[in-house]
Amino acid sequence: MTKLITNIIISSLLMIVILHSPFAMAQSASSDNRQVKKVLLLVAMDSEAQPIISALQLHQMKQKLADLPMRGYVGKFGNIDILLITNGQDPVNHVQNIGTQAETLSTYIGISFFHPDLIINIGTAGGVEENGIELKDIYVSKKIYFYDRRIALKGYQEYGLGGYESASLSSVDKGVGFKTGIVCSGDSFDDNNTDYDMFLKLHCSAVDMEAAGAAWVSMLMNTPMVSIKGITNFVKGADIHDQYQKNLPTVTVELSRKLKELLSHLSQTH
Repeated sequence: MTKLITNIIISSLLMIVILHSPFAMAQSASSDNRQVKKVLLLVAMDSEAQPIISALQLHQMKQKLADLPMRGYVGKFGNIDILLITNGQDPVNHVQNIGTQAETLSTYIGISFFHPDLIINIGTAGGVEENGIELKDIYVSKKIYFYDRRIALKGYQEYGLGGYESASLSSVDKGVGFKTGIVCSGDSFDDNNTDYDMFLKLHCSAVDMEAAGAAWVSMLMNTPMVSIKGITNFVKGADIHDQYQKNLPTVTVELSRKLKELLSHLSQTH
């Protein structure tokens, strides 16, 4: 009997530790919107960020987040504190920092500096027409994959793909009008049949170059994260670049509008 009582006490103590661990608390925050008081927005390119910065009336931070190209913009929306980070410009080639490497760094900097309750990676993406995607659709992620990390070794295959579950925003998804889908990220930007086969195999809705990098760091640091992507172009076809240029202004404005609706819902739950 004494042994039984001791086991019950130990089990109870373990449950208390688990429930109050950072991972459990982060998972709770992902489904309980009332806990979202600080939101980190991750936006790769300036062209994607400016409509959001204007819509939320953010201002650039006077202090540097780090001695790196990343730039921070801060503000408040309702009861929610906002930090938006862009990847900045590459100092050697003088182009925008894009891709999972830059996003990994931005995510780590943002979490370490801001300690957010929720991370939103937001921006434009290509869509996989064969998977039923339409131009100008706005998607919120339910899962995020790397599509180009193909490692044919046991354990490493799963590691390469990632397959990170996104935070649940189910209580506001329908009210805002998001579609839900799978976001797939990689560091190549060409017409590649091997990659396209992966888009079909993974049932990718939106294809970008950043979300999975943010998802990996968010997983490691137990911080709920979701990706919101606006479809500017299809990933396959002869007029991809023209589609992107034509739809970029409309899609970025719509992204900022839907983001404001989402933040408004989250703010009202406080």
